[in-house]
Amino acid sequence: MLILKLDTEEWNQSDYTSTSGNGVSFTIYTEEKMVNVKDITGYTLEFELFDQDKNRIMSEDCDIVTAASGTGEFLPEDGEMNINFIGEATVVLSKSGEQLTARGTNGSAKLRVRY
Repeated sequence: MLILKLDTEEWNQSDYTSTSGNGVSFTIYTEEKMVNVKDITGYTLEFELFDQDKNRIMSEDCDIVTAASGTGEFLPEDGEMNINFIGEATVVLSKSGEQLTARGTNGSAKLRVRY
């Protein structure tokens, strides 16, 4: 089981940028206590948002920030997140022959988007 911890709990529409540091940042852990990080070297990452009814409303590629530390960031493009939203995020990790999903626990992947 992989655990997703968002470092960004709220993201505002005016936060569009093409540089790292102003997107939705996160860390992926190997256990629920969120002590040991997952080395995400060699994976491609997909950032997904689910509404409160568990409907997937968005699925986009995202970037690895520091693979050995399990950190990544989703940098929305202008117009990509034109929604008011409170829901959950997941990150899907993929590489040849393997697909894993990191999910939140106890609200660790809850995100609010202000439009």
